[in-house]
Amino acid sequence: MRRAFMLGLAFVLALWIGLWTAGCEPEEQSPAEAGSTTLSTVTGEATQGDIQGYVGEEIKAGAAVITVRALGATFQPAMPDQRLSDEAPAAPAEGRSFYQAYVRVVNTAVTPIRVDPRHFYCIIGQAMATVEPTRSGPLPRSLLRNASLDLVLTFEGPLGYEPVLIYAPPWYKGLITVKAPSPAEGSESTEGSESTEGGENTSTSSD
Repeated sequence: MRRAFMLGLAFVLALWIGLWTAGCEPEEQSPAEAGSTTLSTVTGEATQGDIQGYVGEEIKAGAAVITVRALGATFQPAMPDQRLSDEAPAAPAEGRSFYQAYVRVVNTAVTPIRVDPRHFYCIIGQAMATVEPTRSGPLPRSLLRNASLDLVLTFEGPLGYEPVLIYAPPWYKGLITVKAPSPAEGSESTEGSESTEGGENTSTSSD
């Protein structure tokens, strides 16, 4: 069953790679072109279907609210307080770089949700990268209602690309795709996000 899930995920991710590299906006597809996939915006809560979002926006997916605070390349990635692996981190190979994302996930429902850094992927050029466990964390946790978890996610890939973050949690039927906005998109996003800025949640979680 896990093998079938990974094969399905790889197929959908391959489709997304084609969309991004072709410069297409998924929401402009007709239902026939999109097949059975439902595309949702970040302005409302989606119960299922793929979601496209941008860095700095609150993305509502089912009972969760996901915010990618930063996403980009870095030669000196920050280290999380708790790492997935205690092994010594290795330097990137020649011609490669680290890409890092700062993500917050909040659970708004009574039912706990499991947040695992390994459910995040990154499209870098034509490649799909998994998290670098020695530079990513914290460990997976179950979030109770109104609890949140801040994650530091590090990926390794070829130099010179704009990364696209993919979140595929098992409790949501769809892929959540986040990228950095272009200058035009960024100005529109800033205007729309002014009304959502506020204090941070105080959270508790169940390990």
